[in-house]
Amino acid sequence: MKKGIAIALLLMGMFGIQAHAYDFGIRLSNGDSLFFNVTDVQNHYVSVVPPRTGGTNYYYGHRQPSGAVIIPANVNWNNQDYTVTAIGDRAFSGCNKMHLVVMPETVREIGAYAFYGCSGLKGRVSIGVNVVRIGASAFYGCSALTEVLFRAKECEYMGGSVSMTVFGNCRSLKKVVVDQDVRRIPDYAFCGVDAISDSLSLPPSLQYVGNYAFAYCSALSGGVTIPASVESIGECAFHQCHSLKSVIIGASVKHIGGRAFYHCVGLKSVKVNALYPPEIVVTTFSDIPKMVKFSVPCVSKKLYDKSGFWKRLGNFDSFGSCTFTITASMDNSEAGFVMGGGEYGFGDSVSLTAVCAAGYGFDGWSDGNHDNPRTFAPSGSQSFVALTRPSGMLIYHDTVFRVDTVYKEGYKVIRDTVDLQEVASSINGLKEVVFDKERKRLKWNFPRSEKVVSVSLFNQSGECVYTGDGRKGSVNMKRLSAGSYIVRIETVRRVLRCRFFMSADNAWGTYDSPMRVQ
Repeated sequence: MKKGIAIALLLMGMFGIQAHAYDFGIRLSNGDSLFFNVTDVQNHYVSVVPPRTGGTNYYYGHRQPSGAVIIPANVNWNNQDYTVTAIGDRAFSGCNKMHLVVMPETVREIGAYAFYGCSGLKGRVSIGVNVVRIGASAFYGCSALTEVLFRAKECEYMGGSVSMTVFGNCRSLKKVVVDQDVRRIPDYAFCGVDAISDSLSLPPSLQYVGNYAFAYCSALSGGVTIPASVESIGECAFHQCHSLKSVIIGASVKHIGGRAFYHCVGLKSVKVNALYPPEIVVTTFSDIPKMVKFSVPCVSKKLYDKSGFWKRLGNFDSFGSCTFTITASMDNSEAGFVMGGGEYGFGDSVSLTAVCAAGYGFDGWSDGNHDNPRTFAPSGSQSFVALTRPSGMLIYHDTVFRVDTVYKEGYKVIRDTVDLQEVASSINGLKEVVFDKERKRLKWNFPRSEKVVSVSLFNQSGECVYTGDGRKGSVNMKRLSAGSYIVRIETVRRVLRCRFFMSADNAWGTYDSPMRVQ
């Protein structure tokens, strides 16, 4: 009796025979079986699992799935419907007679070694839209697989290391198609797939290319285009892609990790569409041919020439216009005019001011902005329309403007200024505006019935040095230099303007009329 028990234990040790590792199984139409574990009793979720655990043959004593295996989205057990949400660890490991697998869209996770060594899988495998995690070596050794359709929108994890990549040793995998709605390519996603040979096209929905995402894809030839939606390219993303010939980097990329294009010895051209140089390190483009042609937007070429590690890459070619064109107009030619616009370089400051004629009020810009004056740094050629509304307000001594043409670093710049000489004779003193000498603040005070809408302060060059909604009732003058200033105050009833002079000790003075000092 003892001898029989010893022999049984020996056989269990040799073949890894244990109690079955599943809760229930179903029979497929071809006679094969699938096995499931309940993973969430409350929500009725199940995972596909192998019939055995341990040992080297997870289907010992059971028929391996073969041919075309279609995994159902829902299964029934004990009169209860369950949703298939995962392909468990080693679910089909070693099932080398499978030549096709179809996973339902309900699957969110593909476990480690799930299809390990399925050498019979051929053609295309599709990763579903809802998959968020793929375990280590999930498709390792699927040597007949030729294409991957990657449809997972928000996949967060794939493999987790260079040594345990999801598609490692897939010797025939020559094509990866990333679907149009994918937002992330996780770290290590297609690392080490050295058979990929087609140019890589990434969708406009993409936002992130992970660390080592395509590292060691040594046959990846043609080119790679990083779409405008991507902000970050991870470390070693295309590390040692020896056959890669060209790279186009999208306009929104702000960071490119270390060794992202390290030892891409076949590289011939890199085009960067980002107006502001992305953050890189010394190894980002290290060990690439010295004759690689880098091209950047003409409007920001000077920034690349002076920027950190970019300037070490040599002289840049440029493309596109060297200036931005900003145009602005009123929605009604009788409602007034807009100051500002012209040709600007990258990093310049644009100021637009809508000046309304009597009987009209400013109602914001066509893109939803309500600042007036409006100041911004241009990122491209743009057109703006100032929207107006009929208004019953009276206009008293509104500012007269002049447009000057100046030249800055060889570029023609249109700059709006206030013509102080023309307006000097038309300005009256305003009893509502005073200067607090002790606190060095310009203050205004209007009746409650006359709500202040906006306050603007212009220096003697006509530049706006302060703008606000008037709710504070004052503006700090401590940091302003001596000189003449014009204050423009718009209320719900009227627009008022006064001119004053501030000396070096912040004393208050006027040119044309008496002003009060507190």
